[in-house]
This record gives sequence, C-alpha cells and structure tokens, in this order.
Amino acid sequence: MSEPLTLAEAVPLGTVHLQRLLTCAGIRSLVIKGPAFVELGVRKPRQSNDIDLLISPGDREAAAESLTEAGWTSISHWFPAAVDDLIYSTTFSHPQFPASVDVHHYYSGVFGKSQAFEVMWARRASVQLANCEVETLSVPHALILEALNKFKASHRETWPSIARTVADSSSPLGSRDVVQAADELGARHSAAALISALGGSEPSGPPTREFDRWAKRSGQFRSRMYFWRIVLRAPHAIPRVLWEQITLREDLARFWAQAHNVPYRSRSQVLWLRLRGLLIGRRR
Repeated sequence: MSEPLTLAEAVPLGTVHLQRLLTCAGIRSLVIKGPAFVELGVRKPRQSNDIDLLISPGDREAAAESLTEAGWTSISHWFPAAVDDLIYSTTFSHPQFPASVDVHHYYSGVFGKSQAFEVMWARRASVQLANCEVETLSVPHALILEALNKFKASHRETWPSIARTVADSSSPLGSRDVVQAADELGARHSAAALISALGGSEPSGPPTREFDRWAKRSGQFRSRMYFWRIVLRAPHAIPRVLWEQITLREDLARFWAQAHNVPYRSRSQVLWLRLRGLLIGRRR
C-alpha cells in the first residue's frame, strides 16, 4: 500500500499535472505564487498549502470543464455576476489529492484585465518543479503579484512596510524593470509602494477609480464586502446566497476553516464564525 502524498510533495507534483492537463485542453496557464515564485527568487522558501494557476479570463469556463472531467470539484461559493469584479478565482479539490487548486482568471490589483494575461504570457519564464518544467511569470511580474497579494489583505497604511519586506525577501531587481511591468499590467498605482521600496518614484498621473475602490477595500473582511455588494447590485440573488450559507456543505466548511487557520469542529462552528465576521465587520 503506497503512502499518501504530503503537501510538500503534492503541491509541485500537482502543479505540473494540472498545467499539463490544461495545456492538453488547449488552455494556457501560468503558475503563480508558491514554489514557482521561490524558484524565481521573489519569495523566501516556505510550505505552500495549495496550487495557484492564472488563466485568461476567456478560458474560465473551459478550464472548469476540463478540471471537472478530470475528477476535480469546485469548492467555491456561488455568487452572482454582479460581483465578478470581487471574485477573481475558483477553487477546486480532488478526493484523492491533498492539495486544492485556485484557478485565477483575474488578479486582484491588476487592472489590465484580459490584456494583462497576454502581457504576462508573452513575457513568461519557466522554472523546474518536481524535475519538470512549468510556465510561470517573468521576475518583475511575479514580484508585483507577490506584493499585491499581501496588499489586498492589509490596510493601506501598512503597504510601505509590507513592500520593504517583499523587496528585501527577493533577489535584487531594479525599479525600472518593475515600473515597466506595472505599466504593462495596469498596476502602476497598486504597485507604487513596492516601486518606492525599490528606490523608484511615485506615479505621475492620478489614480484610477478602479484603484481607489481596490485600495479602499484592502484588508476588509471579504464575506462582509461580498454581502453588501450583493445587496446593492443584485438583491434578487440574496435568497440563493443566504440559502447556500445556511446549508453550507461540509467540504466548504472544512476548506474555510483551513484557509483561516481555524481548527475545524463542525459546520455550525464555521457558520457562526462567518456570521460574527459579517455582523461586526472583522478585518482579515
């Protein structure tokens, strides 16, 4: 009887497998975060708990179909299209695989939309994971996404100190390359703190309305944010959203607890924690 894979084994092996699976379906993907960014030198080595892939927004349905056919199941919540600007990935799990995968069709803080993926694809690099080659981002693009991933979960006033930590944890890189990469992605303002930490200048033009909204939402408790956007934009969807929360599936409850570093006890425990966060506006 074979031993089950550990997460340290599953993440790189699963990354290779899933990228090849999507490639065979004609879907381009780029490995982001995790061990790929370690190999690129934009983050210090640490254990990753899941797999992250970035695809073109237009391939979202095809990617979901390919993963479903291969035995993966979506464990993401349903939300109406009116909050698509807040929902940037879908999470899938497999009953025989210990790591889940987040398939990103958009990256929070990148405002180039579909063009951003094309730029990242054109500038892509490759690294070795599990003794196999995978497609990932160029170093400047990866460094920007590494910083944005931390900015979106933190208050804006903490971004400069976070940016210094990101810059200090990465291989030396000139601000000029990062400025060019940020301009390509439509992320010049969202990456401004990182560029400053690398010795670059502040952006010359005014921030966009998209950036202002993104910066205002940074660090907010996500479920509360989703709820109020649904109330304002798609009130007709409230009954379905509430019913899904009340009848929360066991796998979704366990995944939520794991993602928030909460020891899982029961579905009711997770429902209570989510409700408390919604009512008091807890920050992540």
